[in-house]
Amino acid sequence: MKLFRKLASGFLLTWGFLFLIVPVSVLPDQNASQEDRDQAIGCLVGGIPVTAWGVWLAYGLYRQQEKEQRDRLQAIFYHLLKQGNGAVTVLELAMEAKLSGADAKQYLDAKAREFGATFDVTDRGSIAYEFDLKAVNLFEPASAPLNSEN
Repeated sequence: MKLFRKLASGFLLTWGFLFLIVPVSVLPDQNASQEDRDQAIGCLVGGIPVTAWGVWLAYGLYRQQEKEQRDRLQAIFYHLLKQGNGAVTVLELAMEAKLSGADAKQYLDAKAREFGATFDVTDRGSIAYEFDLKAVNLFEPASAPLNSEN
């Protein structure tokens, strides 16, 4: 389905831009006949929705890819937390998720603020982010659903 959406988006954008080239080249021409101008306006009317549809499909693909990347990074983060009993370093996340050091640090800083993590200097001098797994209850499913009746 993703391949179909990519192909459809490319097809629509290509045809939309081709339709939009006609009015851009014909309408400013003072020597164009009325018939040429009418056809150029027709191309404009047809080209705008086709291009907009292609852009909409491409933007949807972009958002889907961003969500998949966030979900993948979150799964790796939780896996490292579980593996390290709540401790994770920038280097571990960068290596596992194939991120740059700056991106891994930025991600861990955001998660540290979100979950109230502390920092600890390891024996080798690197900084480990310490998350209290019991406090944030990341890995244990809720035993009972929350009730709104109180």
